[in-house]
Amino acid sequence: MSGTSRFKRLTMHSMLAATLLAAAAPVYTYADDGTQAAAETIFDIPSIGSVSINDSSYFELKDVRLTPGSDSNLVTFTVKAVNGGSTDIQFIDYWVRLQSTTGARFTVNVMPQDKDKNIIPSGGTQEIQFYANITPSLTLADLQFNVIRWDFSAADYQRSLGTLSVPETYTTVAPVDSKANFKINKTSMQGYIKKSHVSKNEENYLPSLLLVLENTDTRSLKLPALNFMIRTQDGLLYPLQAAGINENTTIDPLMTKEITLSGKLPRSISEEGWQLVVTQAANTGENANLNVAVAEFAVPQSTGDQLSTEKEQSFSNEDGTYVAKLESIQRVPWEDEDLLAAAISLKTKDNQSLPLPNLTGYMELDDSVRVDIKVIQTDNVIGVQPNKEVHLQLLGRIPYTYEFSTLTVYLQESDGNNGGSGNGGSQSGTVTDLVAFKLDSSLDSVPLVNAHEHYQIGGIGRSGNYTIHSIQTFPGKSSDVVTAQVEVQNLEKRANELSKLVAHFKGSDGTVYPATISEIKSKISPSGKALLYVWANVAKDQAPNITQLIVGEGITEGKYTQGDAQPDSYVNAVSFFLPKEQTNVPNSIKDIEIFPYTLSLSRVGTSVEIGQTTSNVKVSFDYNLEKNSQYVVNPEDYKIVVEMADLDGLATLSKTLDIEKSAQGQNDNNTDNQSVLKIGENKMEYYLTDSDFIYKTRSLKKYKLNIYQLFQGEKKLIASKELDWFVYSD
Repeated sequence: MSGTSRFKRLTMHSMLAATLLAAAAPVYTYADDGTQAAAETIFDIPSIGSVSINDSSYFELKDVRLTPGSDSNLVTFTVKAVNGGSTDIQFIDYWVRLQSTTGARFTVNVMPQDKDKNIIPSGGTQEIQFYANITPSLTLADLQFNVIRWDFSAADYQRSLGTLSVPETYTTVAPVDSKANFKINKTSMQGYIKKSHVSKNEENYLPSLLLVLENTDTRSLKLPALNFMIRTQDGLLYPLQAAGINENTTIDPLMTKEITLSGKLPRSISEEGWQLVVTQAANTGENANLNVAVAEFAVPQSTGDQLSTEKEQSFSNEDGTYVAKLESIQRVPWEDEDLLAAAISLKTKDNQSLPLPNLTGYMELDDSVRVDIKVIQTDNVIGVQPNKEVHLQLLGRIPYTYEFSTLTVYLQESDGNNGGSGNGGSQSGTVTDLVAFKLDSSLDSVPLVNAHEHYQIGGIGRSGNYTIHSIQTFPGKSSDVVTAQVEVQNLEKRANELSKLVAHFKGSDGTVYPATISEIKSKISPSGKALLYVWANVAKDQAPNITQLIVGEGITEGKYTQGDAQPDSYVNAVSFFLPKEQTNVPNSIKDIEIFPYTLSLSRVGTSVEIGQTTSNVKVSFDYNLEKNSQYVVNPEDYKIVVEMADLDGLATLSKTLDIEKSAQGQNDNNTDNQSVLKIGENKMEYYLTDSDFIYKTRSLKKYKLNIYQLFQGEKKLIASKELDWFVYSD
C-alpha cells in the first residue's frame, strides 16, 4: 500500500513540474532552406496535477481560473477523466472537494452542460467543468482540491484518493508576445494582443487594443456574448467597448477575427501591469448572469504612434477657451458611397457662456488624401453654456471601396461669411486651424441596440426614444417586402415633428438594402408616441438573412432635413438588431393584432342575391376595432384583406378594407361603410359580384375566413377561421 502511495505522489509531482515548464513553451518555425526562424510562444494554462483512481486511470485537474465578483469570487476548473482500464468508470462514484488551506470548505457544482457526463467508457476520456463561489480574500494559491471516492464502509462515507494544491507560480495569464490556447463553448481557440496603444488626456488613459482570435478547432464557432475588461495591478476592473463583432459573428476553422477594444481608465491608477480579461456569460441554472473568465492576457506596453479613437483638446479665440472632444467617427453606407461622420462635442473651459465659433474643417486620409466636410450642429442651441456640451457632426464622403490606414480630422474656424456649416470646406476670409485628431483605421462601430431595447436619437430640441416594435415580411412572387415597425417617443417638452430619418436594412453577410420610411407629418405631443413603417423590397432568398436596421438623421445641404426636402446624407447612425418575426397564425378571428389596432369579428355571414344577368354575394359581419390612442400613425399603412376561400377550391371571394382611413387618422361618419373599418363596435356589409357563384352554392359547405394585412401591394396572413357557408358565425 505504501509503495502505491509513493508512486501516486511521484506521478503527481512529475506531471505538475512538466506542465508548468511547458506552459509557455516556444514553437519554432523553419524557413524554406531549413534554418530555424524566430520562436512563437504558445501559452497553455498548466495542469495542477492528477490523481490516480486505479492502476490505469486517473483524474487530471486543469484550467483552474479565478473570476472576481461583487460578493464572492468564482472559481472554475475542469476535471479530465482518463479511463485506461477495460471497464467503464461511473463518475457518480467520485467527487471533488474544495477547501482553503485553513480548512474552510466551499460548495462545488457541475456546469449544467456537463451534468449528464457520468460514464467514462473504457479507453476514453471526458472533460467535466465545475464552479464554486469562494471568499473574496482568497487567491488560487489558498485552495486545495481533494478527489474522493464514495465508500459507505468508511466512517464519513468517503475515501480520499489525493489532494492537489495550486502552486504559487501558477498563472492563467498569457505573457506578452505569446499566443494563448483556450476554449469558448468547447471550441478550441487561440488568441493574442496584436497592438496596444494608450493615449492620455487630462483625466483618463485611453487604451486601444487589437485582439486577434483564431479558431483552431474543426468546427465553426458562433461567438457568444463576451465581455472585455482591463484588470489593473490592484485588481480593479474597467470595461472595454468591442468593435468588429456582434451577436451574429462566426469564426470558421483556421480563420481569424480581429476585435478592436477601447475604454477609459482614470489617470490616478498605475499604468503598469494591466491585463486583458475576456469573460463569457455562463448559465448555471441558478444565476444566468454568472461571468466566467475564458482568457487572460498581459497587456504589452504601448507601441508606435499614440493613436486613439477618442481625444480631447482645447483651443482659444477672441471669445474665450473651448474644449473639443472627438466622441466617435463612423463609416456608414450611402448609395454607392460611404459617409465618414465625426461626432465632436464642444464645451467651455471657463465658467462662462461663449458663442458658437464659425467652424469648418476637413479630413485627411493617410496624410495625403483630402476629404471636404460639412459641419452640422446637432443641438438646437445658440451658445455654449457652462457645464454643458454642444454636439457637432463633421460629414465627408468617400467611395465605399476605398480603404485607408490613418485618418486625421482637422477642425478650423473661419471669419468669412461663407464659411462653416454646409459649405463643403470652401470658405472666403481667414481660416484658422484649431485642433487635429489623428486616429488609425479602426473606426468606431455604429452603436448596436438589442431587439426591443430603446435608444435615444437626436440632439437638444429633437430628442426621441426609438425602438423596433415588430418585424413583418410580406411575401411576393419574386421578392418580399421586409418591414420594421419603429416606435418613436417624443422626449421634448414641446410638441415636435419627427426627425427626417434615413434607413437601411442590413443582412448577416453585410449586404445593405436602402429602405423607405412612411412619413407622419403631424406633430407629436410631449411624451407622445408614433409608429413608423420602414420597408424595402428584398429578394426572397435573402429576406430571411436581414438582421439589422440602420437608422440615422437625414441631412440636406448641410442642415437637418426639414419639410418635404429629401436627405442627401445622414448622421448619428445607430443599428438595431431586429426581433424575431411572429409567424404563427391564430385560429381565431377575435383579438387580431394589427398594432396599434386590435380587431375582433363576429356574426360573419354570407348570402346570395340573384339578379337578371348575374348574382351578388353579400358579406356581412359585426366587428369591434380598438386602437391604442397614445400612438400617431400614417393611416395609409393600415389595410386588411378579408378572404373567403372554399375548402374544396370551388370559390374564393376577397375584399380590401382600409382601417380608420380619413384626415389625420380620425373617424369620418361620411366615409364609405363598405370599405373602411371604424373605431368602436360597428357592422360591415359589402357585395361582391360573381356570375358563377349561384351554380356553386349546392356544393359549398365550409370555407376558410382568412384575414391578411396588406402593405405595398403584398399581403401576410394574420388570422384564419373555418366557417360554414350561408350560416352566421358566433
